[in-house]
Amino acid sequence: MRRLFFVALAMVFLGGAGHADDLHKNDWSFNFFNDSRQAVTQISTIQRNGEWSRNWLREPMDRGTGLTLSFKDKGDTRCSVRTYVKFSDGSFYDRDIDYCGIAIVRVTSKRLTTE
Repeated sequence: MRRLFFVALAMVFLGGAGHADDLHKNDWSFNFFNDSRQAVTQISTIQRNGEWSRNWLREPMDRGTGLTLSFKDKGDTRCSVRTYVKFSDGSFYDRDIDYCGIAIVRVTSKRLTTE
């Protein structure tokens, strides 16, 4: 496929940093954690064609949970990708994230960070 997309591979509850360190070696996979006080209802990204992707969540992501996500368009060489994360109260983050070399994207009630 010619567009950027994410696939939720599995619900994960990571207890140690060992697995996260392994993800730094693969620019195409990372863990997404919801450490906010509410459910995440949408995660979307800007595709190479400039259009927003579909919502990659099949159902709301409860607080305190995590997902392993992966880019599937190996032809897309962008590192910085505009990302939209929406919460159950309607608030959202809409910003560029540099996905190259990261292992974790974490949302809290006050910020969106990468590690």
